[in-house]
Amino acid sequence: MTATPSNLSIRVPTHLPTTFIAAALTYLILDAAGLRGPWMALLKTLPIILLALIARHRLSGSTRGLTLAALALSALGDLLLALDFPGQFVYGLSAFLLAQLAYAFNFLRGADFRCRRSVLRGAPVLLVAFLLAQLLLPAAGELAPAVAVYFLAIVTMALGAAAHRGNSTLLFVGAVAFMASDTLIAIHKFVTPLPMAGTAIMVTYYSAQMALLYGIGRARA
Repeated sequence: MTATPSNLSIRVPTHLPTTFIAAALTYLILDAAGLRGPWMALLKTLPIILLALIARHRLSGSTRGLTLAALALSALGDLLLALDFPGQFVYGLSAFLLAQLAYAFNFLRGADFRCRRSVLRGAPVLLVAFLLAQLLLPAAGELAPAVAVYFLAIVTMALGAAAHRGNSTLLFVGAVAFMASDTLIAIHKFVTPLPMAGTAIMVTYYSAQMALLYGIGRARA
């Protein structure tokens, strides 16, 4: 017999969510203090690895497989963006592109774009996406094609979350938070430096990943 998502959630070791929060806060504090180095790059990925452990306990079937793939690719993207080497941004962006596609495919399987809720959520996403594209793509220069492809992927992910048939409020909140995090990255990199950008980016990013994980489980319940 296959366990239901609610039963699976009971099996999550109680220390994992707390450890995720502690690891995320530790990275945020040390990063804000200016600490750098390969070990900081690894610490940056630790909260995502912990979320993957939660997903392994909480989810099942193809939903678990796609979620683990998205989290693994996100951790890889975190690592690549934290290291200093030629082309790091493109490689990191590519890893996150694949993560967004994994999330998008996961959410689209349960999407119903004909329902009123989908339209009410999706219309603002499309409007904001259009306005951001007008701002960011001209500023991205030679990286504009890569940024455009990634932009389409994350908007598709957000629309899939918006249209999910289940109890998907938390899922949609996570998708919007992910878009906000990536928007901060793009504005900071291509348009103008933002104060406390690193902290704001990572707070919204870690919050987005956790909301997506728990939102997936709630939407399937």
